Amino acid sequence: MRSESWGAELLSGLRPLSRVVLSLFLCGLAAPLWFAAQNTYRFVEGHHTKTEGYVHCESGGPCYGAWRLPGGQRGNGEIRGLPFAADEELLTDVPLYAGRDWAVADRSSLLADAASEYAGTGIGAALTLSIAWNRSYSSGSRDDVCRQRQRRPRGHASTAAAGHGRGRGRT
Repeated sequence: MRSESWGAELLSGLRPLSRVVLSLFLCGLAAPLWFAAQNTYRFVEGHHTKTEGYVHCESGGPCYGAWRLPGGQRGNGEIRGLPFAADEELLTDVPLYAGRDWAVADRSSLLADAASEYAGTGIGAALTLSIAWNRSYSSGSRDDVCRQRQRRPRGHASTAAAGHGRGRGRT
């Protein structure tokens, strides 16, 4: 039965600089999780509404507009997923899914974005940990730890007793 977790075993096999790099990469995976959580929240908490007045779209860029939310609140800002033709054709009452400071033309795009961000985070974590696992094997220090474990006599209640016995020069 192992006394160490796989995480401790992984870290023991890495050099100090590799440990720092691993920590930075794993912390960096928090950013896609933040965006995925934000899109999930928007999917659940948004409202179906329509634009008020005309929208303004930049050529090849985002569209901006205003909308009215339930409860009399007014929202405005960028509208993601709205084609440039909405500005050219002077459309009004464009259906949106919106919150106070954000809007999307298609609600399902929020869910698709969140799913891709969750998947990307999972793949990134698996890739980062597999690279770290392989590097810890290639550094050789984990092999030393494994060899020390194999040398320990089986059946002893404490590892201190096994270490004490080895210190006397027994072979």
